Amino acid sequence: MARHIHIHRHGAGPVLVFLHGWTMAGDIFADALNRLGADFTCLAPDLPGHGQTTGFAPTVSGAADMLDHLLRQEGLEDVTLIGWSLGALVGWQYLAIHGGARIRAMISLDMSPRPLNGDGWDLGLSGQSADDGRAKSGWFRNDWPRAARAVARTMFAGPEGAPLLSVAQAEARIAAQPGPVMAGFWDSLVECDLRATVQALPVPLLAIHGAQSRVYPSRTAGWLASHAPRGAALVLPGAGHAPILEQPVACCAAIARFAANPVIAP
Repeated sequence: MARHIHIHRHGAGPVLVFLHGWTMAGDIFADALNRLGADFTCLAPDLPGHGQTTGFAPTVSGAADMLDHLLRQEGLEDVTLIGWSLGALVGWQYLAIHGGARIRAMISLDMSPRPLNGDGWDLGLSGQSADDGRAKSGWFRNDWPRAARAVARTMFAGPEGAPLLSVAQAEARIAAQPGPVMAGFWDSLVECDLRATVQALPVPLLAIHGAQSRVYPSRTAGWLASHAPRGAALVLPGAGHAPILEQPVACCAAIARFAANPVIAP
């Protein structure tokens, strides 16, 4: 299959590349692109296995390969990466493999560098053992419609969803994705352990987390800020696992400030 990266574009100025979460697609950032497009060039690609991107493996490594291809294809440098959930893993994986020559800074949105708990690590999937996390892929393969409903209901701080995406809308988006592909990507996602990568990160990192996230503990932001060589944390009240959808004004303002001046003392 030919390689093709489907990119949602908006604005002009310094470059922001948005990497979406598992089961979403690049258009989930439409509001953020509109808010930030007056000051930044905003690019939001569909990750492999999601949306209209083709020719890259639907895994974290495949998505990092796609990101490298995108940056080279577009001739991009001094980029600020914004990775939501899975997208943060993709950004960290890219930096681990390719370094920070093309990257100015990175912002992670409600993500842990190691999704599975265990071995003294409790900042993975909230309330789930490593076996629980791994077992979910079987459920995704066998009953994707019901799984999509459950995933949608855990995304947000409140039962109705976010101002920019209701629970019902989230469920419809998730259910429209190919279940077996999502299950395979999940297998790749949960086996990541990028803690060492974060601790050697070559660029400044801002970790934004939802105070009411039901997916990862909000104190994960503090771990990221304290273990990255140049890290900072922001925990947003009233947000769950989707802070850019639940608190769009505050989240986009933080992105704009950090992208403009990502200076953090080591």
